[in-house]
Amino acid sequence: MKIVGTILKILAALAAIAGAIYVIATYGDRIVAWAKDLMSKYCYCDCCGDCCCDGEDCCCDDCCEDAPAEDADFVEE
Repeated sequence: MKIVGTILKILAALAAIAGAIYVIATYGDRIVAWAKDLMSKYCYCDCCGDCCCDGEDCCCDDCCEDAPAEDADFVEE
């Protein structure tokens, strides 16, 4: 009876993996688009407080490049 239980556990694990692969293959582009949209709403640049972006018109390029380094940036703990 232990063998049957072990086989069923292995089959359940394989089915879960196959289901995850199917979902990723079928809806991967939608998941990535949703994640990018979500990150654009809640991800902020530390130096200027504006939103982060990965395109050509990034709002953080100007403020982050010109931000001066402070002594606190180089403190070793």
